[in-house]
Amino acid sequence: MKHLILHAIVILILILSSQILFAQCEPDTVNCKDVLMSGEICPLILPDGRINETYEEVFTVIPPSQAETQYGTINIVKIVIDTVGNLPPGLNYQTNSDTFYVDTAYCVLISGIPTTPGIYDLHIRVIPYIYSVVFGVIQGTAIEDDTSLTIIIRETSGIDEFQGKEFSVLEALPNIFGAETRIGFFTRNQYPFELRIYNLLGQLAYSENIVGLPGKNYFSFNGSALQPGTYLYNISGNGNSITKKLIRLE
Repeated sequence: MKHLILHAIVILILILSSQILFAQCEPDTVNCKDVLMSGEICPLILPDGRINETYEEVFTVIPPSQAETQYGTINIVKIVIDTVGNLPPGLNYQTNSDTFYVDTAYCVLISGIPTTPGIYDLHIRVIPYIYSVVFGVIQGTAIEDDTSLTIIIRETSGIDEFQGKEFSVLEALPNIFGAETRIGFFTRNQYPFELRIYNLLGQLAYSENIVGLPGKNYFSFNGSALQPGTYLYNISGNGNSITKKLIRLE
């Protein structure tokens, strides 16, 4: 009987430990797709945080199936996230799995209360497991990516920056962008909003709809299909419409 009780306690501890270890998040399989078949992280720019205010955001990871090395193309079976470094002080990360298999979407939850303002380029260190005809699946050398994800932590303003406003469009971040930028707006009411991007001839280049919730909302825009140049972005909804300028570099 004691053996059975101890066995049950061990199982319960393992269940509770797994709930603590893995993040309660869902990968974004609608907007995050591995179009070029080389792996993907979405979005590239996470929403800003403010010191001493709760922060909780999720990014999606799709591991690549292949990688180019000095020895040629290698086939990747899975990756394990070893660490996410250079997180803003006060923030931690959790993954929804301990192993990420190729061509499958997983999520990483960044959460906590940041304490120090600044711009933080996250250092994502992963361990790939590769397939070898001779040796089968073997562990590869750890790889660190410090260019894909950025979090900006700002000072607490202490005032309502949108006081007296029902709707406002935020500056694109970055504006003068390479491939991806984040376009935001503020609303005090839940309502459908549409993002439209036009070239200077007035031709529609892109459109997207979301339901805006009270507070700040963001579109993650990938403009890699656009020619370099100047564009206009417009956000409209609930009888409001604001247009601003957007610049894409090569």
